[in-house]
Amino acid sequence: MRKLLNSDVKIITLLFFLWKAILLASFFMAFHFVPLAGGNFLGGGLQNYLSNPLLFAWANFDGEHYLSIAQIGYRGLEQAFFPVYPALMHFFAQPFGISITFLTISGLLISNVSFIAALFFFYKLLRLDYSKYLSFLTISVLLMFPTSFYFSAVYSESLFLLLSVLSFYFARKDKWFWASIFGAISSATRIFGIILLPALILEAWQQKKSRKEIFWIILIPIGLAAYIFYQWITVGDPLAFYHLQKIVGPQHESGITLLTQVYFRYIKMLLTVDFTNPIFHVIVLEFFVGILFFLLPIYGYFKKVRISYLFFGFVGFLLPTVQGSFSSVPRYIMILFPSFLCLAIFVRGWPLFIRVIIMLSSIIWLMFGVSLFLRGYWVA
Repeated sequence: MRKLLNSDVKIITLLFFLWKAILLASFFMAFHFVPLAGGNFLGGGLQNYLSNPLLFAWANFDGEHYLSIAQIGYRGLEQAFFPVYPALMHFFAQPFGISITFLTISGLLISNVSFIAALFFFYKLLRLDYSKYLSFLTISVLLMFPTSFYFSAVYSESLFLLLSVLSFYFARKDKWFWASIFGAISSATRIFGIILLPALILEAWQQKKSRKEIFWIILIPIGLAAYIFYQWITVGDPLAFYHLQKIVGPQHESGITLLTQVYFRYIKMLLTVDFTNPIFHVIVLEFFVGILFFLLPIYGYFKKVRISYLFFGFVGFLLPTVQGSFSSVPRYIMILFPSFLCLAIFVRGWPLFIRVIIMLSSIIWLMFGVSLFLRGYWVA
Protein backbone atom coordinates (compact mmCIF):
# COMPACT_ATOMS: atom_id res chain seq x y z
CA MET A 1 0.00 0.00 0.00
CA ARG A 2 1.32 3.41 -0.98
CA LYS A 3 1.77 5.34 2.24
CA LEU A 4 1.13 9.02 2.52
CA LEU A 5 4.33 10.93 3.15
CA ASN A 6 4.42 13.20 6.18
CA SER A 7 4.65 16.20 3.85
CA ASP A 8 1.52 15.05 1.98
CA VAL A 9 -0.40 14.63 5.23
CA LYS A 10 0.67 18.10 6.34
CA ILE A 11 -0.41 19.71 3.07
CA ILE A 12 -3.83 18.03 3.09
CA THR A 13 -4.32 18.94 6.75
CA LEU A 14 -3.28 22.54 6.03
CA LEU A 15 -5.70 22.77 3.09
CA PHE A 16 -8.50 21.39 5.29
CA PHE A 17 -7.91 23.95 8.06
CA LEU A 18 -7.56 26.83 5.59
CA TRP A 19 -10.96 25.78 4.24
CA LYS A 20 -12.36 25.68 7.79
CA ALA A 21 -10.94 29.15 8.43
CA ILE A 22 -12.76 30.46 5.34
CA LEU A 23 -16.01 28.95 6.60
CA LEU A 24 -15.49 30.40 10.08
CA ALA A 25 -14.78 33.85 8.65
CA SER A 26 -17.95 33.51 6.56
CA PHE A 27 -19.90 32.68 9.72
CA PHE A 28 -18.88 35.91 11.45
CA MET A 29 -19.52 37.95 8.30
CA ALA A 30 -22.96 36.39 7.92
CA PHE A 31 -24.02 37.25 11.46
CA HIS A 32 -22.95 40.84 11.04
CA PHE A 33 -24.25 41.59 7.57
CA VAL A 34 -26.90 39.02 6.55
CA PRO A 35 -30.38 39.32 8.14
CA LEU A 36 -31.97 36.16 9.48
CA ALA A 37 -34.35 34.67 6.92
CA GLY A 38 -36.86 33.43 9.50
CA GLY A 39 -37.54 30.67 11.98
CA ASN A 40 -38.26 27.86 9.50
CA PHE A 41 -35.64 25.18 8.87
CA LEU A 42 -33.15 26.59 11.38
CA GLY A 43 -30.98 24.01 13.10
CA GLY A 44 -32.46 22.85 16.40
CA GLY A 45 -35.37 25.25 16.00
CA LEU A 46 -35.38 29.02 16.40
CA GLN A 47 -34.70 29.08 20.16
CA ASN A 48 -31.69 26.75 19.98
CA TYR A 49 -30.39 28.53 16.90
CA LEU A 50 -30.50 31.94 18.60
CA SER A 51 -28.92 30.59 21.78
CA ASN A 52 -25.91 28.99 20.02
CA PRO A 53 -25.75 29.89 16.32
CA LEU A 54 -22.11 28.78 15.96
CA LEU A 55 -23.31 25.23 16.62
CA PHE A 56 -26.86 25.04 15.31
CA ALA A 57 -26.48 27.11 12.14
CA TRP A 58 -24.65 24.13 10.61
CA ALA A 59 -27.78 22.01 11.02
CA ASN A 60 -30.13 24.19 8.96
CA PHE A 61 -32.61 22.74 6.43
CA ASP A 62 -31.95 18.99 5.92
CA GLY A 63 -29.91 18.98 9.12
CA GLU A 64 -33.19 19.42 10.97
CA HIS A 65 -34.46 16.15 9.49
CA TYR A 66 -31.29 14.28 10.38
CA LEU A 67 -31.52 15.56 13.96
CA SER A 68 -35.15 14.46 14.20
CA ILE A 69 -34.45 10.98 12.80
CA ALA A 70 -31.45 10.55 15.10
CA GLN A 71 -33.49 11.58 18.13
CA ILE A 72 -36.88 9.88 17.68
CA GLY A 73 -36.68 7.86 14.46
CA TYR A 74 -38.53 8.28 11.19
CA ARG A 75 -41.73 10.31 11.08
CA GLY A 76 -43.91 11.29 8.16
CA LEU A 77 -42.15 12.64 5.05
CA GLU A 78 -38.65 11.83 6.36
CA GLN A 79 -38.04 8.57 4.48
CA ALA A 80 -36.24 10.59 1.78
CA PHE A 81 -33.28 10.72 4.18
CA PHE A 82 -31.31 7.48 4.28
CA PRO A 83 -30.54 5.91 7.68
CA VAL A 84 -26.77 5.39 8.12
CA TYR A 85 -25.84 8.99 8.93
CA PRO A 86 -28.58 9.65 11.54
CA ALA A 87 -27.97 6.19 13.02
CA LEU A 88 -24.31 7.10 13.57
CA MET A 89 -25.35 10.45 15.05
CA HIS A 90 -27.56 8.61 17.55
CA PHE A 91 -24.83 6.06 18.33
CA PHE A 92 -22.12 8.60 19.13
CA ALA A 93 -24.44 10.94 21.05
CA GLN A 94 -26.04 8.20 23.17
CA PRO A 95 -23.37 8.09 25.93
CA PHE A 96 -23.97 11.80 26.57
CA GLY A 97 -27.75 11.84 26.14
CA ILE A 98 -29.92 12.05 23.06
CA SER A 99 -30.40 15.80 23.21
CA ILE A 100 -30.45 18.16 20.23
CA THR A 101 -27.16 19.66 21.38
CA PHE A 102 -25.24 16.40 21.59
CA LEU A 103 -26.82 15.10 18.39
CA THR A 104 -25.69 18.24 16.57
CA ILE A 105 -22.18 17.91 17.96
CA SER A 106 -22.18 14.24 16.96
CA GLY A 107 -23.30 15.08 13.43
CA LEU A 108 -20.66 17.77 13.02
CA LEU A 109 -17.91 15.47 14.28
CA ILE A 110 -19.00 12.70 11.90
CA SER A 111 -19.11 15.12 8.97
CA ASN A 112 -15.77 16.78 9.59
CA VAL A 113 -13.83 13.64 10.53
CA SER A 114 -15.33 11.81 7.54
CA PHE A 115 -14.40 14.67 5.25
CA ILE A 116 -10.75 14.92 6.22
CA ALA A 117 -10.49 11.11 6.00
CA ALA A 118 -12.13 11.29 2.57
CA LEU A 119 -9.53 13.86 1.47
CA PHE A 120 -6.67 11.59 2.53
CA PHE A 121 -8.07 8.55 0.71
CA PHE A 122 -9.08 10.62 -2.31
CA TYR A 123 -5.48 11.79 -2.52
CA LYS A 124 -4.25 8.21 -2.27
CA LEU A 125 -6.68 7.18 -5.01
CA LEU A 126 -5.51 10.01 -7.25
CA ARG A 127 -1.85 9.16 -6.69
CA LEU A 128 -2.40 5.73 -8.21
CA ASP A 129 -2.59 7.47 -11.59
CA TYR A 130 -1.63 11.13 -11.31
CA SER A 131 1.13 13.44 -10.14
CA LYS A 132 1.27 15.14 -6.76
CA TYR A 133 0.56 18.47 -8.38
CA LEU A 134 -2.66 17.35 -10.07
CA SER A 135 -3.74 15.43 -6.96
CA PHE A 136 -3.36 18.48 -4.72
CA LEU A 137 -4.99 20.67 -7.37
CA THR A 138 -8.01 18.31 -7.41
CA ILE A 139 -8.26 18.46 -3.61
CA SER A 140 -8.07 22.27 -3.77
CA VAL A 141 -10.75 22.49 -6.46
CA LEU A 142 -13.05 20.33 -4.35
CA LEU A 143 -12.46 22.40 -1.21
CA MET A 144 -13.00 25.75 -2.88
CA PHE A 145 -16.11 24.83 -4.83
CA PRO A 146 -19.03 27.15 -3.90
CA THR A 147 -21.06 24.42 -2.17
CA SER A 148 -18.24 22.58 -0.37
CA PHE A 149 -19.49 23.98 2.95
CA TYR A 150 -22.03 21.15 3.08
CA PHE A 151 -19.13 18.85 3.98
CA SER A 152 -18.93 20.77 7.26
CA ALA A 153 -22.65 20.69 8.03
CA VAL A 154 -25.03 18.16 9.57
CA TYR A 155 -25.50 16.51 6.18
CA SER A 156 -24.49 13.09 4.89
CA GLU A 157 -22.26 14.37 2.04
CA SER A 158 -18.96 13.87 3.90
CA LEU A 159 -19.79 10.36 5.06
CA PHE A 160 -20.93 9.29 1.60
CA LEU A 161 -17.85 10.82 -0.03
CA LEU A 162 -15.63 8.81 2.32
CA LEU A 163 -17.51 5.56 1.68
CA SER A 164 -17.54 5.92 -2.11
CA VAL A 165 -13.87 6.91 -2.28
CA LEU A 166 -12.97 3.92 -0.09
CA SER A 167 -15.02 1.63 -2.32
CA PHE A 168 -13.14 2.77 -5.43
CA TYR A 169 -9.80 2.77 -3.63
CA PHE A 170 -10.10 -0.83 -2.46
CA ALA A 171 -11.32 -1.90 -5.89
CA ARG A 172 -8.22 -0.31 -7.40
CA LYS A 173 -6.09 -2.17 -4.84
CA ASP A 174 -7.79 -5.46 -5.80
CA LYS A 175 -9.49 -5.82 -2.41
CA TRP A 176 -12.99 -6.43 -3.69
CA PHE A 177 -14.49 -7.62 -0.42
CA TRP A 178 -13.74 -4.29 1.28
CA ALA A 179 -14.75 -2.36 -1.81
CA SER A 180 -18.12 -4.13 -1.64
CA ILE A 181 -18.57 -3.60 2.11
CA PHE A 182 -18.06 0.14 1.78
CA GLY A 183 -20.28 0.13 -1.29
CA ALA A 184 -23.06 -1.63 0.63
CA ILE A 185 -22.88 0.90 3.48
CA SER A 186 -22.89 3.75 0.97
CA SER A 187 -26.09 2.46 -0.66
CA ALA A 188 -27.79 2.77 2.73
CA THR A 189 -26.34 6.27 3.15
CA ARG A 190 -27.52 7.83 -0.13
CA ILE A 191 -29.31 6.56 -3.22
CA PHE A 192 -26.17 7.39 -5.21
CA GLY A 193 -24.49 4.41 -3.55
CA ILE A 194 -26.26 2.01 -5.90
CA ILE A 195 -24.32 3.55 -8.81
CA LEU A 196 -21.19 1.95 -7.36
CA LEU A 197 -22.39 -1.47 -8.53
CA PRO A 198 -22.20 -0.80 -12.30
CA ALA A 199 -19.22 1.53 -11.77
CA LEU A 200 -17.20 -1.21 -10.09
CA ILE A 201 -18.29 -3.72 -12.71
CA LEU A 202 -16.74 -1.35 -15.26
CA GLU A 203 -13.65 -1.08 -13.07
CA ALA A 204 -13.38 -4.86 -12.93
CA TRP A 205 -13.75 -5.02 -16.71
CA GLN A 206 -10.97 -2.46 -17.10
CA GLN A 207 -8.78 -4.53 -14.77
CA LYS A 208 -9.73 -7.70 -16.70
CA LYS A 209 -11.03 -9.41 -13.58
CA SER A 210 -13.09 -12.59 -13.72
CA ARG A 211 -16.57 -12.85 -12.22
CA LYS A 212 -15.17 -15.08 -9.50
CA GLU A 213 -12.62 -12.45 -8.47
CA ILE A 214 -15.26 -9.75 -8.06
CA PHE A 215 -17.95 -11.97 -6.55
CA TRP A 216 -18.35 -9.78 -3.47
CA ILE A 217 -19.75 -6.81 -5.37
CA ILE A 218 -23.16 -8.46 -5.19
CA LEU A 219 -23.19 -7.08 -1.64
CA ILE A 220 -23.40 -3.46 -2.79
CA PRO A 221 -27.21 -3.32 -3.24
CA ILE A 222 -27.81 -4.88 0.18
CA GLY A 223 -27.79 -1.49 1.95
CA LEU A 224 -30.45 -0.06 -0.35
CA ALA A 225 -32.45 -3.30 -0.30
CA ALA A 226 -32.50 -3.28 3.51
CA TYR A 227 -33.81 0.29 3.55
CA ILE A 228 -36.43 -0.54 0.92
CA PHE A 229 -37.61 -3.47 3.06
CA TYR A 230 -37.70 -1.25 6.16
CA GLN A 231 -39.91 1.29 4.36
CA TRP A 232 -42.19 -1.48 3.11
CA ILE A 233 -42.85 -2.86 6.60
CA THR A 234 -43.11 0.55 8.32
CA VAL A 235 -44.98 2.80 5.88
CA GLY A 236 -46.16 0.30 3.27
CA ASP A 237 -44.25 1.96 0.44
CA PRO A 238 -40.89 0.37 -0.46
CA LEU A 239 -40.03 3.40 -2.61
CA ALA A 240 -41.12 6.06 -0.12
CA PHE A 241 -37.68 7.69 -0.35
CA TYR A 242 -38.39 8.39 -4.03
CA HIS A 243 -42.08 9.27 -3.85
CA LEU A 244 -41.53 11.77 -1.04
CA GLN A 245 -39.11 13.80 -3.15
CA LYS A 246 -42.11 15.52 -4.76
CA ILE A 247 -43.26 16.63 -1.29
CA VAL A 248 -39.96 17.65 0.34
CA GLY A 249 -38.99 19.23 -3.00
CA PRO A 250 -42.17 20.47 -4.72
CA GLN A 251 -40.16 21.51 -7.79
CA HIS A 252 -39.67 17.82 -8.55
CA GLU A 253 -42.06 16.03 -10.89
CA SER A 254 -43.31 12.48 -11.35
CA GLY A 255 -41.89 10.38 -14.12
CA ILE A 256 -38.80 11.24 -16.16
CA THR A 257 -37.99 14.69 -17.52
CA LEU A 258 -35.49 15.10 -20.35
CA LEU A 259 -32.37 17.09 -19.56
CA THR A 260 -33.08 19.49 -22.43
CA GLN A 261 -36.41 20.37 -20.80
CA VAL A 262 -34.63 21.17 -17.54
CA TYR A 263 -32.18 23.48 -19.32
CA PHE A 264 -35.04 25.26 -21.08
CA ARG A 265 -36.82 25.75 -17.76
CA TYR A 266 -33.75 27.35 -16.21
CA ILE A 267 -33.16 29.69 -19.14
CA LYS A 268 -36.73 30.88 -18.71
CA MET A 269 -36.21 31.45 -14.97
CA LEU A 270 -32.98 33.37 -15.54
CA LEU A 271 -34.86 35.71 -17.86
CA THR A 272 -37.82 36.27 -15.56
CA VAL A 273 -36.63 36.18 -11.92
CA ASP A 274 -35.60 39.49 -10.32
CA PHE A 275 -31.81 39.43 -9.91
CA THR A 276 -32.10 41.22 -6.54
CA ASN A 277 -34.02 38.25 -5.14
CA PRO A 278 -31.69 35.83 -3.20
CA ILE A 279 -33.29 32.96 -5.13
CA PHE A 280 -31.69 34.34 -8.30
CA HIS A 281 -28.28 33.39 -6.86
CA VAL A 282 -29.57 29.83 -6.40
CA ILE A 283 -30.89 29.65 -9.97
CA VAL A 284 -27.58 30.89 -11.39
CA LEU A 285 -25.65 28.35 -9.30
CA GLU A 286 -27.95 25.48 -10.30
CA PHE A 287 -27.77 26.37 -14.00
CA PHE A 288 -23.98 26.77 -13.88
CA VAL A 289 -23.56 23.40 -12.16
CA GLY A 290 -26.08 21.81 -14.52
CA ILE A 291 -23.93 22.71 -17.51
CA LEU A 292 -20.49 22.18 -15.97
CA PHE A 293 -21.08 18.75 -14.46
CA PHE A 294 -22.73 17.48 -17.63
CA LEU A 295 -19.65 18.45 -19.65
CA LEU A 296 -16.89 17.41 -17.22
CA PRO A 297 -17.24 13.61 -17.59
CA ILE A 298 -17.37 14.05 -21.38
CA TYR A 299 -14.17 16.08 -21.23
CA GLY A 300 -12.65 13.44 -18.93
CA TYR A 301 -13.32 10.75 -21.51
CA PHE A 302 -11.05 12.52 -24.01
CA LYS A 303 -8.42 12.92 -21.28
CA LYS A 304 -8.51 9.15 -20.65
CA VAL A 305 -9.87 9.31 -17.11
CA ARG A 306 -10.90 5.80 -16.01
CA ILE A 307 -14.26 4.77 -17.44
CA SER A 308 -15.52 3.62 -14.02
CA TYR A 309 -14.84 7.09 -12.59
CA LEU A 310 -16.58 8.80 -15.50
CA PHE A 311 -19.62 6.53 -15.21
CA PHE A 312 -19.97 7.38 -11.53
CA GLY A 313 -19.65 11.11 -12.21
CA PHE A 314 -21.98 11.20 -15.22
CA VAL A 315 -24.78 8.98 -13.91
CA GLY A 316 -24.50 10.61 -10.49
CA PHE A 317 -25.18 13.96 -12.15
CA LEU A 318 -28.08 12.68 -14.27
CA LEU A 319 -29.85 10.74 -11.50
CA PRO A 320 -31.36 13.72 -9.60
CA THR A 321 -32.22 15.64 -12.78
CA VAL A 322 -34.78 13.13 -14.09
CA GLN A 323 -37.44 14.71 -11.84
CA GLY A 324 -37.23 17.93 -13.81
CA SER A 325 -35.02 20.22 -11.74
CA PHE A 326 -31.44 21.08 -10.79
CA SER A 327 -32.67 21.84 -7.28
CA SER A 328 -30.06 20.62 -4.74
CA VAL A 329 -27.83 19.43 -7.60
CA PRO A 330 -25.08 21.94 -6.58
CA ARG A 331 -24.95 19.99 -3.31
CA TYR A 332 -25.42 16.53 -4.79
CA ILE A 333 -22.48 16.90 -7.17
CA MET A 334 -20.06 17.45 -4.27
CA ILE A 335 -19.86 13.67 -3.84
CA LEU A 336 -19.01 13.11 -7.52
CA PHE A 337 -15.27 13.22 -6.96
CA PRO A 338 -14.32 12.06 -10.49
CA SER A 339 -15.83 15.22 -11.93
CA PHE A 340 -13.55 17.34 -9.74
CA LEU A 341 -10.61 15.39 -11.11
CA CYS A 342 -11.80 16.28 -14.62
CA LEU A 343 -12.17 19.93 -13.57
CA ALA A 344 -8.62 19.97 -12.19
CA ILE A 345 -7.29 18.46 -15.42
CA PHE A 346 -9.17 21.14 -17.35
CA VAL A 347 -7.67 24.10 -15.44
CA ARG A 348 -4.20 22.58 -14.95
CA GLY A 349 -2.74 24.04 -18.11
CA TRP A 350 -4.16 27.54 -17.73
CA PRO A 351 -1.87 30.48 -16.87
CA LEU A 352 -1.28 30.89 -13.16
CA PHE A 353 -2.97 34.29 -12.89
CA ILE A 354 -6.17 32.89 -14.47
CA ARG A 355 -6.18 29.96 -12.03
CA VAL A 356 -5.71 32.39 -9.13
CA ILE A 357 -8.59 34.56 -10.35
CA ILE A 358 -10.86 31.51 -10.71
CA MET A 359 -9.89 30.21 -7.27
CA LEU A 360 -10.50 33.59 -5.61
CA SER A 361 -13.84 33.94 -7.41
CA SER A 362 -14.84 30.47 -6.25
CA ILE A 363 -13.87 31.31 -2.65
CA ILE A 364 -15.96 34.48 -2.77
CA TRP A 365 -18.90 32.48 -4.14
CA LEU A 366 -18.32 29.88 -1.39
CA MET A 367 -18.35 32.57 1.30
CA PHE A 368 -21.49 34.13 -0.13
CA GLY A 369 -23.28 30.77 -0.31
CA VAL A 370 -22.37 29.62 3.19
CA SER A 371 -23.38 33.02 4.60
CA LEU A 372 -26.84 32.63 3.10
CA PHE A 373 -27.13 29.04 4.32
CA LEU A 374 -26.09 29.88 7.88
CA ARG A 375 -28.74 32.61 8.04
CA GLY A 376 -31.56 30.38 6.89
CA TYR A 377 -31.64 31.02 3.14
CA TRP A 378 -32.03 28.10 0.75
CA VAL A 379 -28.86 27.43 -1.27
CA ALA A 380 -28.95 23.79 -2.39
